[in-house]
Amino acid sequence: MSAQTQIRFASLAAAAYGLVLVSGIVHHFQRTGSLRALVHSLSQPAVWIALLIAALVAFGLWKRYAWAWWLGVGAAAAYQVFRITLAYVQGGAFGRVPGFATLLALALLVVLLVLLLPRKARLGCSR
Repeated sequence: MSAQTQIRFASLAAAAYGLVLVSGIVHHFQRTGSLRALVHSLSQPAVWIALLIAALVAFGLWKRYAWAWWLGVGAAAAYQVFRITLAYVQGGAFGRVPGFATLLALALLVVLLVLLLPRKARLGCSR
């Protein structure tokens, strides 16, 4: 697989991660029907920061910017994998299988890391 193809797939994985994040909020609202829960979810700064970073990484990788590679590997994927794993271990759910959305988000982030970590992908982001 060429470096450009890897970078494009990584860009799509970052965009899909942002969509999973938004779909979780919308699904929770549809299931509960609580406008208060929706407003509470949308008022969390961490949600907006994660969405902004996912959008920046997706856009930057699609355009093959070098800063997007660093942001995608460091801030987005590695940090989010750490946060999801830490929340799972500390949340008392250790030993149970996480929900589908959590596993999907984790899988997308791992795919993002696997696609971006090879040297040719880093060198492909040269703008």
